[in-house]
Amino acid sequence: MRITLTDAAIGSGLGAPVPPLTLDAGPGVSLLAVETAERPLLVSMLLGGRLRADSGTVVTDSSRVALVDTPVVAEPVPGVSLMSVVTEEFSFAGRPASRGAVRAFLEEHELLGYAKVPVRALPPADRVRLFSELALLRDGVEALVVTSPERHGGDPAAWLPTLTAIGERGITVIVVTDLPTAELLS
Repeated sequence: MRITLTDAAIGSGLGAPVPPLTLDAGPGVSLLAVETAERPLLVSMLLGGRLRADSGTVVTDSSRVALVDTPVVAEPVPGVSLMSVVTEEFSFAGRPASRGAVRAFLEEHELLGYAKVPVRALPPADRVRLFSELALLRDGVEALVVTSPERHGGDPAAWLPTLTAIGERGITVIVVTDLPTAELLS
């Protein structure tokens, strides 16, 4: 699946919430560096087809794009247990959400020890990996937009291999991140 932004913007002029952006992303990992606190959310919503651009064009299919750990939109409450988050994600994906199914999934991803721990305690690389895999459980998802994974700390080089491996499975992965993280990973 391809996602394309061509001079896509929200607002105009110096104070535009999102100045014109251009990106052509297909299967694999693409990094998109944006600055300011609100821009990662807005750009992620543009990429996912959840928000319309005021100018330029956005080519995406929102039914096949999952927003991953996007603040406000798809970010779990930090104090909720990981088991509760996985149970909810299973429900969204139409999968059986029994305690045994959730435990098996966490065990398969080597995270069973975190089952009863608040999701905020998950190491950043494990968080990116788990939430990406959970998003891919949803029927028809062919693209992931991972929003500001650097905000959880840790070394970005620790989560990039996971996203690269997902991209190698034919999934389009766009990481909306800040400029220092994009430069570090490029």
